[in-house]
Amino acid sequence: MKYILLLSTFCLLLLSSCNTSAENISVADQSISQDSLIKVVEKRLADKKKLSLLRKELSQSTIGLRINKYKPIIKKYSKRYGFDWRLIVAQIVQESGFREKARSRVGASGLMQIMPLTAKEIGQELDIEFIMKNPRENITAGIYHLKKQMRYFPDSQINERTRLALASYNAGAGRVFDAQELAKYHKKPDNRWNNVKPYLAKLKHSDWELHLQVWPGGQPKYGYFYGFAETTQYVDRIWEAYSIYRQIL
Repeated sequence: MKYILLLSTFCLLLLSSCNTSAENISVADQSISQDSLIKVVEKRLADKKKLSLLRKELSQSTIGLRINKYKPIIKKYSKRYGFDWRLIVAQIVQESGFREKARSRVGASGLMQIMPLTAKEIGQELDIEFIMKNPRENITAGIYHLKKQMRYFPDSQINERTRLALASYNAGAGRVFDAQELAKYHKKPDNRWNNVKPYLAKLKHSDWELHLQVWPGGQPKYGYFYGFAETTQYVDRIWEAYSIYRQIL
């Protein structure tokens, strides 16, 4: 009875959650032992239960309420600039925890932690005045700024391009360019985040011997960089959160 019940549930999950048609269930699948199939189904059910719990917890949290509050404008400008709105939600959570008055130690402000000079530049480009004070303008500016970072990495596939752009948003494009130079020096494709990421940690003064092999002046083109741990965690945490938000939002 347990096997029949789990098998029925498994079929429903395949149809509703995974969009897998009945044609994909081949004769070869029948060779899977009942115990193995039960374990697969139980894991699927546990994962689905976990996602349901996460969805409920998020909807009842302060962040969940603020996501709903700002969802219309996030969706509007995400669509305009070609992003999945749930990626922007993940970025805002990482940047400010959806705290409208968040301010960093270096002066970045708002939901998307825009720096004053960046706000001034974007304000002129978009003809908006209150990026640092108005949460909706801050969101608009942040999504636009992320789009600008995307343009620096035209040779990357969309997911790689997005992660490189997030790194650029956090650390500045120059830091990513320098890390790409080191990746190329080590004969690794510089259009993939996981290839570039380790070399953000090689932009310190103590890496001068490597720098002499890459740059004539003996130091990174855009200067030394010590915020590599923050930047790599920033990108990876956003990407991990995004993978979850895609399933529960």
